[in-house]
Amino acid sequence: MRKSLLYFSILIIVTNFLFFAVGILANIGFVGAFMGGLMAIGTDPIIIVISILIGTVLVNLQSRFLVIYFILASIIGATIVHLMLGTTKLIVDIVRVDVLLIIPSIIIIVASLFGPKSKVSTKKNKVKVKHGVKINKDSNKGLRSILLIITISVSTFLLVIPTPRESLVGENATQYVLEPFFTTSRIQKCIYKVWDKNFKIPRFKCNTIDLEKFITKHNLTENTPQLEKWIDRRIQLLPELPLRKEGQMYGTDRVKQIGTFYLQKKYRTNDRVINKIINILHPILLIVLIFYIWRLRFCITGITISLFRKIKAEI
Repeated sequence: MRKSLLYFSILIIVTNFLFFAVGILANIGFVGAFMGGLMAIGTDPIIIVISILIGTVLVNLQSRFLVIYFILASIIGATIVHLMLGTTKLIVDIVRVDVLLIIPSIIIIVASLFGPKSKVSTKKNKVKVKHGVKINKDSNKGLRSILLIITISVSTFLLVIPTPRESLVGENATQYVLEPFFTTSRIQKCIYKVWDKNFKIPRFKCNTIDLEKFITKHNLTENTPQLEKWIDRRIQLLPELPLRKEGQMYGTDRVKQIGTFYLQKKYRTNDRVINKIINILHPILLIVLIFYIWRLRFCITGITISLFRKIKAEI
């Protein structure tokens, strides 16, 4: 990574920080609106993916024109999103460009902290190279960059696109893992009778009951197969004690006596809490995953090369 790219990234972060600090201290309304737009657009999954791609490519690219590439990539990324969404206001595109400068800048600064530090060579550290002998360079750098882009893109698609809640992992894995912890059940008693004096047609109406009180009142035993069968199959029962299935007294199942009732179990899942947890959990998982992908990039490349060699040998 060239120092010019690192210095430009630091300049982007510092400039934005000073812009927001001055705007907040001076109570400038435009700065507040700009910050709000920055937060809204900065959490857009498409913008996040483009920013990660820009930052990853720039970190692994060696060129004298990295700063120019950085600026062009941000403008092109904002233009692509503009064409996809059909934005009509210029300020929205300006905010997108700023986001596509800030997020890759953070990636570049973080990568510089974990990257190898170059040291100035001294006389003791000089290595003699024979004339005509080529120095071995990292021949796997291109493959490593491609694997980084692919793994980060796939991880982003699985966890946060189109939203964390509606992502592939969110809908098919995380949701079902969390549901048992936020699902409650209740027993309802549905009674057949006339509920409205003006509308004198009997019908079933259900109300939640305390199962323990119901068991005590009707001299039943809790957790018996008979009671579970009544609840699971919604068997209609006559109101007289002892409880009996409807039709047993009259020899036919077609009799519908007033007061006949059945029990049913209803479940309620707190989807609002689950959505909040997924929307917070998945971006955190994505950041952690990107960090470990970066740390294990050499290992991932080595495993991939080994697999290709085995496949090639088998062929």
